[in-house]
Amino acid sequence: TAAGLLLSATGLAGLVGAPVGGWLTDQQGARFVAITSGALSATALTFIPLALSVQDGGQVFAALVLTWGVGASAQGPALTALAQELAPPGSEAEALALPRACGDAVYIVAPFLLGAVADQAGAATPGIECALAGVATLLGALGLGLLLRD
Repeated sequence: TAAGLLLSATGLAGLVGAPVGGWLTDQQGARFVAITSGALSATALTFIPLALSVQDGGQVFAALVLTWGVGASAQGPALTALAQELAPPGSEAEALALPRACGDAVYIVAPFLLGAVADQAGAATPGIECALAGVATLLGALGLGLLLRD
């Protein structure tokens, strides 16, 4: 099905995004890549309701989902590197576990919260839960930028 193909393609986008994110982190720095990849994935999620609201928006929707996949996976290496950079001496392993634990927590809590938003919105605004997730991601990226000034 088209949904299955898109989901598989998003996984493949992650296979591209993670090594690219790692390379960019080595070249540009963890803070820069964490913020820009977060902003990229957030922007893609935020525009999903727009893609769903136009006739024949399937290609735009697919492009946004793939962009989200690349951006989100590119952010992973940057967040891990950032945790290691900021870790106090002797706490590096603990710091490396924190981005993973936070990500796991999001994958546990977000489906319930976003499902509740989708249930409340109903068919009025398809994809509103994606936009909400995008706004939350953008706020996180902005927060990193404000908290981790050079």
